Amino acid sequence: MIAMVALVGLSVPVLATPFIGADQCKDCHPKQYAQWAKTPHARASSRLSREQQRDPRCTSCHATSAPDGLLGVQCESCHGAGREYWPEPVMRDRKLARAVGLRSGGEPSVCYRCHTVDSALLRPFNVTEALKRIRHDGVIGE
Repeated sequence: MIAMVALVGLSVPVLATPFIGADQCKDCHPKQYAQWAKTPHARASSRLSREQQRDPRCTSCHATSAPDGLLGVQCESCHGAGREYWPEPVMRDRKLARAVGLRSGGEPSVCYRCHTVDSALLRPFNVTEALKRIRHDGVIGE
């Protein structure tokens, strides 16, 4: 996952992925992680067959980043790839965190990337009700 790039005679690590994974988020957000772990989002990839788990048409919604082994709809699926905003000093500065990629995650457009009229759900998707079910501590995106 880490490659080395020569930059003016120095070796600088270059991370191959912008994602950090829910396990990293859990360290600072244990309550939010525990709440998420009980949701269908956490188990989204388990609904797929082995073949579907390798199919980008399926994993684009059922995984945060299948090539990186981040199965399920993890934190970064809604809040944006966290490599730039996860360090504690950045997260403590909400304006900075948002500037480098943190999203609230509560925007209906985020949901509609996967929950479409063509998705395989047997029941209609109600974004207002869905957002109520995924709130963290009563506040979306906190």
